[in-house]
Amino acid sequence: LATPDNRWNGKAFAHRSFGPQQDDRDYAVAGTVNYQTQQMALTWSQSWVGADYRAEVGFVQRKGYHRLSPAAAYKFFPASRRIANHGPTFSADLYFNEQFARTDREIEIGYAVQFLNLSAASIELEEGYVKLLAPFDPTNTDGDSLAAGREFTWKELSAEYRSNARTLFTYALGARYGGYFNGERLGFDATINYRVQPYGSLALVATYNDIRLPAPYSSATLFLIGPKLDLTFTDRIFLTTFVQYNNQIDNVNVNVRFQWRYAPVSDLFLVFTDNYLPDRFQVKNRALVLKLSYWLN
Repeated sequence: LATPDNRWNGKAFAHRSFGPQQDDRDYAVAGTVNYQTQQMALTWSQSWVGADYRAEVGFVQRKGYHRLSPAAAYKFFPASRRIANHGPTFSADLYFNEQFARTDREIEIGYAVQFLNLSAASIELEEGYVKLLAPFDPTNTDGDSLAAGREFTWKELSAEYRSNARTLFTYALGARYGGYFNGERLGFDATINYRVQPYGSLALVATYNDIRLPAPYSSATLFLIGPKLDLTFTDRIFLTTFVQYNNQIDNVNVNVRFQWRYAPVSDLFLVFTDNYLPDRFQVKNRALVLKLSYWLN
């Protein structure tokens, strides 16, 4: 739904899954309302997923929860030769179980700056809260797990800068530091992209996290790196190659996708994916997938 000037817009849905055992908890219901002007943006999102809902043709993060997600932002437009606008931001993500007892909370306040050359910078302070619903190893490195039912609250400071997306060479840099469950985390991430028009682009994505937890829980230094190559042979034939190394699970993933758009909104995809151990090149799994879509118009 939207008003003629699009200041108000939103959407809502109600789903029900059907199976042999039916009760009143096999529903998923959600809605979002947005109000936006040149200076202000307000959002309210709410959802409920029943404990017995089955997303056979989709995906849900979990079952048996209520979720509230408000957000707000305000922009000032200064008389500046460099800054287009700047202003505060607020967002919250609140989870409750079906009895409306709190299980997760993430609240962020920040400040964002948009420059006239379309680059942007932001800084955020986040407060996180989690009540574990199951035993959990925060580093996923086969260390001791935190017990189910334990509650954790932490604060984290993050900053990000994105360069002008109109240039051939673009990049984004981010950093964060603060609490993480019962320990601390220092993280960095970077994305670098170079376009060779009209033939394609080459990108590199990297993420680094240094997680420190008290004994007997395992600390870990985790990093992920992945180059990506996009090639455009014609306006209908494309090739994307993505390689990713993840030291957390000691895995190299190779994904190659060929796309032929043989008609409007109609594609043939051929995808090859391979996962293997990097030291011995031992294959974990390998697949070749063919997908064909046709638009009935």
